[in-house]
Amino acid sequence: MMIGRRPPDGPNLNRQRGGAAAPGNIAALTAVRGVAAWWVVFFHFREYLPHREALLSFAKYGYTAVDLFFVLSGFVIALNYLPRFDPPRFKAYIHFLGLRLARIYPLHGFMLLLFLINPLAIILAGSLPPDPVRYAPFYYILSVFLVQNWGFTPSLAWNVPAWSISTEWLAYLVFPLVAWLALRFGRTARGALLMVAFALIVLAVGFVVTGDSLGGDIARNGLPRCLLEFSAGAFLCRARAAAVSSWTRGEIASLACIALLACYLTFPVEDYVVFPLAWCCLIYALAERRTMLSRLLSGKLVETIGEYSYATYLAHYFVRDWIKFLLVRDGIGIAAQLTAYVLATALASVILYRLIEVPGRRRLRAWFGEVR
Repeated sequence: MMIGRRPPDGPNLNRQRGGAAAPGNIAALTAVRGVAAWWVVFFHFREYLPHREALLSFAKYGYTAVDLFFVLSGFVIALNYLPRFDPPRFKAYIHFLGLRLARIYPLHGFMLLLFLINPLAIILAGSLPPDPVRYAPFYYILSVFLVQNWGFTPSLAWNVPAWSISTEWLAYLVFPLVAWLALRFGRTARGALLMVAFALIVLAVGFVVTGDSLGGDIARNGLPRCLLEFSAGAFLCRARAAAVSSWTRGEIASLACIALLACYLTFPVEDYVVFPLAWCCLIYALAERRTMLSRLLSGKLVETIGEYSYATYLAHYFVRDWIKFLLVRDGIGIAAQLTAYVLATALASVILYRLIEVPGRRRLRAWFGEVR
């Protein structure tokens, strides 16, 4: 979310019970993670971007890439793990949590240690103490246990993008319930799609009640936003499994995604109405490997960028902080700042993926072993 031999959490073409398909990767689903991660990278540097309308317009919607991550995560987790919960087994659940922890924690833990450099550097080189909100000790402790965005704090701190990792961890914890709902009420494609619609409607109603946008008040809205979009992705996977594979349906989903995004840019429609549904359509289209969009995102380079996307996502805010410390000042041009930010993020992605993320994942998975 993989090239080569499929790891336990990579996108594959295994059908749910009742279907048969050879294992294999869906390269476009790996690739779109890379696109989404870099969209977030530019979003968090948008105030320092060159004043080009097209670039700024692209960057300002980067917060919606997190919604794409959530829907995609639910889809991929269901694609790989749903059969293991039919029927539900406690041992399979514990093994599932172990594999997911192995996937997300080694790099998350390393980045938490790396972020300790920031307040230390501020103390040593700055005239003011570290921001007590940004570097709150309580938030750091919560981050160690992956519960920092479970409603215990009113704001984001430390490695800010990691809030979504925290909410996804809760999504993994409740996945057996999501799986039961998908298997119980999603026996037909129509039933599963109705469940997708229900999850997205509940999401929209929640934002209507709070009066926020998708990116508003993440400390309060981030958790339900993740759980509902993750569930929608899982139900979408169930709908795809229950239907006959169809190039036509995939292309219709592609056109629906494009139409929804065009509608948002043309008319005064709320983001929570458009983007979660658009990303569902996009993922459905990409999962059908014969569609034009899927073929466009199936190249080796873009798939490799997708493999590095988790490292990109977790590392870029640290890079951003240090670019601000060192380069955002008079006498250094915007182009130089942006170039340094992009190159440093790309380099950090490769190094962290190869030296921390992959080795850490392998060691933890070996420790958890295989379910029997």
